[in-house]
Formats: sequence, C-alpha cells, structure tokens
Amino acid sequence: MTKTNIGRGIFAIIALFFMGNGLILMLNPTSILDHMLLGSVESVSGLSSIRALLGGAIFATWASVLLGAIKANFNYILVGVINLSAVIFARLVGYFVDGSFTEFVPMIVPPIVALFLMLIARKLMTDSIEK
Repeated sequence: MTKTNIGRGIFAIIALFFMGNGLILMLNPTSILDHMLLGSVESVSGLSSIRALLGGAIFATWASVLLGAIKANFNYILVGVINLSAVIFARLVGYFVDGSFTEFVPMIVPPIVALFLMLIARKLMTDSIEK
C-alpha cells in the first residue's frame, strides 16, 4: 500500500464519518439534535431547516472530500479542511464571547483530531507525489 493510498484512505474514512452525520441530520434530525446541544425542534419548518441547512451542507461538504479521496485530488478535499477550521474557530469564538460550558472539550476535540488526521493524510499524499 502506497503513502498516497494511505492518505486517500484516511480522507475517505473521515469523509464517510461526517457524511453519515449529514445523513442522520437529513433523515432523522430529532435523534441527533440533543447530542448537538440544539435542544428539540418540533415545527415542520424547523425540522426542514435542520435537514437542509445542517444535514445537506454537511453531506455536500464531505461528499466533496470523498470525491477528492477517490480522485487523489486535494482541491476537492480543501473544502473539508476549511470546514473543520471554521468549526474550530467558531467554537473558540463562542468560548471567549459566550463563556465556557461543560461540553466544550468533548465538542472541540473531534474536529481538532479530524483536522490533524487530514493534515497527516495530506503529508502522506504529498510525500509520495514528490518522490
């Protein structure tokens, strides 16, 4: 197995994980909203907005990353790096503007780990292309 394929595999696994989250938000939003600390949404328009704005956007972003993993093209993957960076930045802004909450660390660690893994995967892909 080449370094490029290992990197592609890491990108694909991360993309499939987040695509699954997007699908859950689209298909069964009430099952995950409490885990996202959003509370319950019961109106039809609220559920539709959660499905479209959260589920659809998350799914589309990470489908692009999966396409980049398949094609070994980092240009498609960059959207995931930007997404995770924005999530981390927004969490930090919330921490400093709104204050701390008990779930802060469990909420910020997964995107940091995923971003770190993506940077490792990028390095693996770049190293094998340069040689």
